Amino acid sequence: MEEHQTSLRRALWKIMLHKQMPTRVLGSELAQQNFSAQDQAFARELVSGSLRWQLTLDCIANGHTKGRIRNEVAQHAIRLGLYQLLCMNSVADYAAINETIDAAKPELGNEIKFVNAVLRAVSRGMTKSIAKMPPTNVFQAFDVGFTKSVFADPKKDPVLAAAQQHSFPVFLVKRWTEQVGAEQCAMRMHALNQPAQLWRRMNALKSNAEEVCEKLKLKAGESVASAEGFADGEWSIQDITSWQTAMAGKARPDEKVLDLCAAPGGKSFAVYESTLGKIDLHACDVSSSRLDTMKLEGARLQHQLTYHHISKDGEGLPPGDFDLVLCDVPCSNSGVFNKRAEARHRFSKKYLHELETLQNVFRKKILSKVVGENTRVLYSTCSLEPEENEMMAARIAKDFSKTVLEEKTFEPTAENAGGYAALIG
Repeated sequence: MEEHQTSLRRALWKIMLHKQMPTRVLGSELAQQNFSAQDQAFARELVSGSLRWQLTLDCIANGHTKGRIRNEVAQHAIRLGLYQLLCMNSVADYAAINETIDAAKPELGNEIKFVNAVLRAVSRGMTKSIAKMPPTNVFQAFDVGFTKSVFADPKKDPVLAAAQQHSFPVFLVKRWTEQVGAEQCAMRMHALNQPAQLWRRMNALKSNAEEVCEKLKLKAGESVASAEGFADGEWSIQDITSWQTAMAGKARPDEKVLDLCAAPGGKSFAVYESTLGKIDLHACDVSSSRLDTMKLEGARLQHQLTYHHISKDGEGLPPGDFDLVLCDVPCSNSGVFNKRAEARHRFSKKYLHELETLQNVFRKKILSKVVGENTRVLYSTCSLEPEENEMMAARIAKDFSKTVLEEKTFEPTAENAGGYAALIG
């Protein structure tokens, strides 16, 4: 059993080190190595959790060393070990330390003793008796205390303390606090540190379910693909916010609809099902590989869509007058940081500006080619940022002499993702 766990940790360790977006490839990489669904679930929690909480874990590690940890490989190993020690009750302390080090040994080299010393120092200093401890000594999300002070004092620097406790960039915590207040900011961070709720969208073309969207409850060790009805196309995984966004377009039978950023396809398929397949829907994407994956999903659902691989300049766009154009544009993902564990650590003023520039290019070079006088535009993001949302929707409306008819910011909760949708017409 221990040898098997070391083998699993070794596999996910290599993914963590060598893959730019480890959470996106973890499942497929482990499946190729024939790890079970239960193993993959363990790996997902460990990888996603250590990435999500890395800023907090770094604070704890730094509080138990004399200097700042600068070796990147050692930092990765410490994060993985600490997440198991502090946040995974199913893992014994000795396993969290020893098996993590064993898995990372070939890459750690001379850093093995240092990593071992940090993990054991935290293990010795941690306690569940936190009733009388100051907030600087307590990891609040997991009710773990330390004999040493590891966090900022919330009375002296509330923004830094909140950022460290919730593992969010200081820039973003300050920004959200100024925009929506400290209480709402805290609610966002808490929601975005919870596992994403799995929802399934019932395929209206194949199912008579009373509820269009319902929670998915998997049995222990069961995968989505093996769940009853999935292979037959009776349902798909889709967050309820994504489904509600798709419905905001108010697609009607016999309309011609264009989805400009379609892959992986959730909104396209939801719109298609909402009209019982009685629309002419064209799905476009700049990624041929993602579009190929979407085609497989469309075949599973038995949906008749037309697919187009387009360039970043809009070459390959289908001609015609469209009644509705969907554009779920690339964004900061700040409303789905619980799903995109890596994304929060990229967030900065510079990164936000780069995304805003990308969305402006999309607006001018691609959207301008397909919006006619009677076209409705459904603009959406997975973001909570005004620059990507209300401000961009207003620009689109102005470009085409239209009006923002409806708009909504979806606050992230334990049930649904955060995001934004605007219907422009």
